[in-house]
Amino acid sequence: MTTSKYEKVTMGIDVNIEVQGRLPLHFAADYGQTDVIEYLLSKGATVNTPDKYGITPLLSAIFEGHTSSVKLLLEKGADKSGKSPGGESFIDCAEKDEIKALLK
Repeated sequence: MTTSKYEKVTMGIDVNIEVQGRLPLHFAADYGQTDVIEYLLSKGATVNTPDKYGITPLLSAIFEGHTSSVKLLLEKGADKSGKSPGGESFIDCAEKDEIKALLK
């Protein structure tokens, strides 16, 4: 049996542990790391948990303009009806038309 490069790093680690008030999924969404997002979710990462600022992984990906991450998070059950910490809808936070289309 072979293990992936991520499994070698995460064996026995809580994928929902907070790091500076954020989850690993937030960081993966920030950087558009779809392979890491997929892996974390497969290991039980929670898709809709907000960070210390009230930002979900989906909103992180929206803010950073990572279309493929937004698409993946939505496919995995991310809630697109949330609000930003400033009260804007997720679709209003999106700058890219491709992301706005995914959020409709």
